[in-house]
Amino acid sequence: MNNSYSDRLKHILFCRISRNSLQILLIILVTIIFTNCTKLQKRQKNQKDQQAEQIDSIAVVPESVFTTPDTLEHLNRTVQEMWEDFRAAKDSVDSARARNDFDATILALLKAAHHAKELNRDDIVAWQLNNIGFYSIDEFKKRTDYTVRMRNIESMRRGPEKTVYIKETKRLFKENLSLLIEGTKHLEEAYEVDKNLDDNDRTQKIYSNLIYIDWIRNFVNSD
Repeated sequence: MNNSYSDRLKHILFCRISRNSLQILLIILVTIIFTNCTKLQKRQKNQKDQQAEQIDSIAVVPESVFTTPDTLEHLNRTVQEMWEDFRAAKDSVDSARARNDFDATILALLKAAHHAKELNRDDIVAWQLNNIGFYSIDEFKKRTDYTVRMRNIESMRRGPEKTVYIKETKRLFKENLSLLIEGTKHLEEAYEVDKNLDDNDRTQKIYSNLIYIDWIRNFVNSD
């Protein structure tokens, strides 16, 4: 009888121990599965984030960008932000023109050209550089009263008075020639950018501005 009771007691204890062991094992298995799933989700999320960042970088960075400290700042910006910067620069051009602020106009055009270069839009770059040349010519004409002076030279009869007037005009042109010399640099750069693009209208405008400046320089240096 005692042996039978003892056997039953052992059996009960064994069942309890087995049941508790099974519960502990299940808890351990669930914990391991949950931990692995969490790690997998984090790893998949990181891979997705990394892939999205790489795709965004490919879309943003122009093929011709130079990765120097001065140009690295735009690598983390989106294409939309670059366009917003470009449009802001163009608005600054219009504002400066309205104020007749030549220096601010040129600075804004240079910024617009910079942002267009970031966007890998050489066609827009060429226009901004050409516009620097154009507005340099326009400023030169204002400071020298070019239109009136050339009309007077054309209408005056030959004689000492005309000779003196031409000399005064040349002197005035020469005093402001630095405007055109600086404009030429940007026009030549525009021509280099434009020569591999297919836009005859822009090419002709760039060429015409260069020809005009060349004519002024020859006029100033003529006897």
